[in-house]
Amino acid sequence: MSAPEVDWEEFNRDQTSRQNLESMIARLDNLITRLTNAKTLHDYDNYQAALTDYAYTAYKAGTASPGFENKQNDLKQFFVKSVKTAETPPATSGKQ
Repeated sequence: MSAPEVDWEEFNRDQTSRQNLESMIARLDNLITRLTNAKTLHDYDNYQAALTDYAYTAYKAGTASPGFENKQNDLKQFFVKSVKTAETPPATSGKQ
């Protein structure tokens, strides 16, 4: 009951090829996810090390050790403390 105009052997080869490609894409997606996770871990480690170095620099600058005040001033731009502001609730018109 299949259409005689369709080359079913070619259809089956295309389907097999498609399934193989889908499997490879899934493996590549998995690899990308794993590489991204590893990169994120290294980013976190580097960030923690930078925080430690900045804290040490601030400590040494506070003791007037030579050069540390300049280093702290150079690094301040990267370690800006964000100020949390209270959100203002939306104004109500009194109508419900």
